Amino acid sequence: MKYVSELKELENKKFDTVEELEKAEAEVKQALAKKEEAKLAIKQESAVVEKAFQERNAARKVYNSKLVELRKAYNDALKKARDEFEAGLDASAKELQAKEEAYDKALNEFVKKHPEGYRITLHDGDNVTTLSGVGTDLRTAFDETQKFWDNFFNLLRF
Repeated sequence: MKYVSELKELENKKFDTVEELEKAEAEVKQALAKKEEAKLAIKQESAVVEKAFQERNAARKVYNSKLVELRKAYNDALKKARDEFEAGLDASAKELQAKEEAYDKALNEFVKKHPEGYRITLHDGDNVTTLSGVGTDLRTAFDETQKFWDNFFNLLRF
């Protein structure tokens, strides 16, 4: 006589003795119990991971809101510092511009008054500048000489 198990895992197997059937059923039940324990362990361990995930996301939200708040404060402070810098420099910049224009005007008048040429050394504490200019007569002669040599060498190239 052959014995058949009622368990789904052993439905197509036939056993010669009851002991073989009970032994096979016990092994199957033990394997199913191990699978259930593994599923339960995975469920418990995944709950720990999910909790850590949720806590991380909550911390990210706090961090991002703090970042936005501090970035806004930083940008406001930077804008305020830039505005104060520009306002403080504005009066000095206007005065510098006026003095630059006055210097340029004085220098241009000086150059116009001395068409024969000039050499002037300007002193202001540690700042020393020497300006010189060739008179218009000499400049014209130089330009004519330069043109002559340019034309001469241009002829040699062909």
